[in-house]
Amino acid sequence: KLTVTNQRLVSLLSTFELEYKKRLILNMTARNDWSSTLPVQNRSFFYPSVGLTYIFGDLDIFKDSPLSFGKIRAIYSQTGKDARPYRIASRLVPQTTTGGGFAYDFFGANPNLKPESTEGYEIGTELKVLQNRIGIDFSYYSNTRKDQIVAQRLSYGTGFIFGLLNGGSFNTKGAELSLLLRPVQTDKFSWDFITNFSRFRTRVISLPADQPEFYNSDTWLYSNARASAFVSVEKLQELNQGIFLSGENRGAGSAMAIGGYDALRNKNGDVLISPSNGLPIVNARFLPIGDRTPDFVLGFVNSLNYKNFGVNFTIDIRKGFDVFNGTERFLFLQGLSSKAIDRTKPFVFNGVLRDGNENSDNPTINSIQITPQTRSDFFTAGFAESFFVEKDINLMRLQDLTFSYALSPTTIDKLKAFKNLSIFVTGSNLWLLTYYSGADPMVNGNSAATTGAGAGGFDFGTLASPRSYSFGLRAQF
Repeated sequence: KLTVTNQRLVSLLSTFELEYKKRLILNMTARNDWSSTLPVQNRSFFYPSVGLTYIFGDLDIFKDSPLSFGKIRAIYSQTGKDARPYRIASRLVPQTTTGGGFAYDFFGANPNLKPESTEGYEIGTELKVLQNRIGIDFSYYSNTRKDQIVAQRLSYGTGFIFGLLNGGSFNTKGAELSLLLRPVQTDKFSWDFITNFSRFRTRVISLPADQPEFYNSDTWLYSNARASAFVSVEKLQELNQGIFLSGENRGAGSAMAIGGYDALRNKNGDVLISPSNGLPIVNARFLPIGDRTPDFVLGFVNSLNYKNFGVNFTIDIRKGFDVFNGTERFLFLQGLSSKAIDRTKPFVFNGVLRDGNENSDNPTINSIQITPQTRSDFFTAGFAESFFVEKDINLMRLQDLTFSYALSPTTIDKLKAFKNLSIFVTGSNLWLLTYYSGADPMVNGNSAATTGAGAGGFDFGTLASPRSYSFGLRAQF
């Protein structure tokens, strides 16, 4: 079978650069694209950029100071993006069923589709002191994506399943800081140390067709939990009248949320308990129950060299992210979890009774005892997916460790065939410190083929990162 896809993209690009005394540098670009994958009236889209850099480290006022290099920069840019081919009009595709022929494809037409656009800026500085032995690189950025082209499910009454729509605006803000140090430098020994800090948040401004949630169906791996983007708390409560969220509101307004079922709650965020059976009342709506975005990511890279010997290791730290432990939920429902061992001990769910006073100033605290051994619905009906979201997970990982030895120049000269020759031994994922109950919190339930953020933070039958070892030879001829 041969499938031919035709697409035409015509671009016009202009650049301008102005430099003053190798100190002040101005860069400007302007680009216009014409794409065949967009409707005729929207095929043309323009996006410019401008960047300004000022290098000040060699000014006279810093001549006798520890400053070796100094630079500040600012960038503003816009980008555009077209759609996939054959999506603006409904198309016929050949059928492999009996009789053959042609039928309409899954995607419906959208003759008014517009190009997607991103607008953002970045400001930063780079400083080096003490003859470049200490360096700092800092940047702050903000990007807003508008008119995102997304595949939205359509009503089957249209005759199609999907349709490309413009809708949804996200804003990503973040900061990155790198610290470079050379604490020790002698003829025989050197130590280089690099620290990278990053933090970002992607806020949902709006979603297509004013929907409260937009989710990636590839991440709906198990039970009622999936990777979602949710509008703000205020918008969610407006669209879900009478529905209250947990007091934490984790995931609301985030593009990296975990969407799933939660227990019904009162205005204070307390779990509502059924007076008739003592079990939490499940809210069968997809709501934000977690946020996969870490509070920050911190990395340490160390390189130590003594004569011909070298040691390099990397440490990764992540703080404050959520993981849906689907494996634990599956084991719990089957009665195979360690949390389900003691089934004879009475259990009381934390929450308030739904007796009409749940939203009053004095709700009735639940005190109904349940014995799991005599109540099979304790496992199947008592725990919504939100109970299996492990929150504020922290981890520290020894990402890799390498020992190396470089042959001396005298030895290499005798070999004649090489300029440099060294041997090394490397270990990866050697050590992990975390209080996550699963195998590894840094899991992804999908492969790299899944677009967007994928199923990072979804643990369902996913194997932990393996510990591996390797050794080899590096040669330069």
